[in-house]
Amino acid sequence: MKHIPILIIALSLLGCSNTEVPENTGEKILVAEEIIYDVIIKVPDMDDPWEVKKLDGYQGERMVSEIFNAVYEEKVKVYDYHTGEKLSPGQVREKELQQGYDRNNLGKIQFTENWFYNPASMKIDKEVTSIVLGYENRTIDGKLIGYWAAFRLDLE
Repeated sequence: MKHIPILIIALSLLGCSNTEVPENTGEKILVAEEIIYDVIIKVPDMDDPWEVKKLDGYQGERMVSEIFNAVYEEKVKVYDYHTGEKLSPGQVREKELQQGYDRNNLGKIQFTENWFYNPASMKIDKEVTSIVLGYENRTIDGKLIGYWAAFRLDLE
């Protein structure tokens, strides 16, 4: 019996909310449009157990290889991250031959995504619209100081 007044108060507060909640129709609500975030894909410091653990499940080497293959076979369009100019497969290959641009040196992926929430299923769907691969930039003694953008790959 003690719980009934609390339940009534909680229900009345929910009923007074100005936020409209769509019916459970399967409708997806746009939560974020063109949101950009980075994901580290290579452990920056092998002496840091947390960093090692965070990437324990990453197995993206094949994806990276497939991305480069798609670029070289002109199945996708890629753009210079800084200027937005379209890059040819030859320009990407030329960059990849430069010192520091080895695929094993890729350490970050930057995603641009749209996020959708489905109240009926309580799920969030992510739609990746572009990615940027980032090469590690290290000092002579191996200290990570940042990342160089390889190119932007649009997926739309």
